[in-house]
Amino acid sequence: MLSDNCYAVVMAGGAGTRLWPLSSRDKPKHFLKLFAGKSLIGMTVDKLRGHLPEDRILVLTSVKYREVAQATLPQIPPENFIYEPCLRDTASAIGLAATVLRTRCPTATMIVLTADQIIEPADGFNAAIGHAAAFLETHPDQLVAFGVEAVSPSTLVGWQKLGPIVAFPDCEVRRITAFTEKPELKIARQYLDEGGYCWNSGQFAWKAETILREIDAHLPEATALLAQIGQAWNTAQRERVLGELFPRMPKGSIDYKVMQKTSQACSILLPCSWEDMGTHAALAERIGTPRDTNTVVGPTVVLGKENIVLANTGQWVVVASDQLMVVVTENAVFVGDRNTDMKALVEYVAEQAPEIV
Repeated sequence: MLSDNCYAVVMAGGAGTRLWPLSSRDKPKHFLKLFAGKSLIGMTVDKLRGHLPEDRILVLTSVKYREVAQATLPQIPPENFIYEPCLRDTASAIGLAATVLRTRCPTATMIVLTADQIIEPADGFNAAIGHAAAFLETHPDQLVAFGVEAVSPSTLVGWQKLGPIVAFPDCEVRRITAFTEKPELKIARQYLDEGGYCWNSGQFAWKAETILREIDAHLPEATALLAQIGQAWNTAQRERVLGELFPRMPKGSIDYKVMQKTSQACSILLPCSWEDMGTHAALAERIGTPRDTNTVVGPTVVLGKENIVLANTGQWVVVASDQLMVVVTENAVFVGDRNTDMKALVEYVAEQAPEIV
């Protein structure tokens, strides 16, 4: 069991547009029960069982997901859900969570987990969390980014350049000398060929006080807003103040706004497999059935090669082509190239037919 000042914050605010139309603004991917009746967010919380009690697990999500979040995670106390009135990306979201945690425990260690990844085995993951928490007790000014072995020149993740070892007896901790979020393919290939780099998993650990200090240094326009929200948090004015001030928070990810700029970043490698369920291909590989060179989910007939078909309506889907991505839901059907820019597509669809996004 982790120490009493250690808390987990599960990030579940995004709409998961890269998995549209399976994932939608009304019910994003982390709440969908696609994994043998389990959801990604449920699996994330389950990993912590035996290491953190439910009253020290906080869930950060959009206010419009209040009902589905509480229904999906009935074991989490209602007061441990933090509802963002609007999306301002991860830097502001983490600033809000750290502000709330500091009102509860001024010395809080904050383990930041994303709700859209599968990390196995849980024991290895929890061992790494335990090492990070112990490290931060003796190095409270550091920001820990959990790394994973880089196995391809991915442009969908951040990359850590690993530097000198930081003295710590329990596990290897390396200084991060450069942090690059989602580099171009040419750069990612260079990193992979050079060695000395790893992927950033999107999971972090730090003292709540420390990340707020780093946000103040690199995103100073957020500081006064967060301070006012913190002052109102345990009062009857919480909802009003949060609703008025949070929409004024600066937009930007924690990766771009803090991790690429800080001089205090360290890395602990996860001794685990790591899968980001951010694309149809990743999801199909996890839950699909291989058929020759195709991967399918649901009742399908495929005459072709290298197709991915995801169908969850029970209706038969017939594909007679090659290298297509086909996603069939009750709300919409998507047929496209496997390399379609889903974020750009969803933005376009939202303009043409907002009711299906």
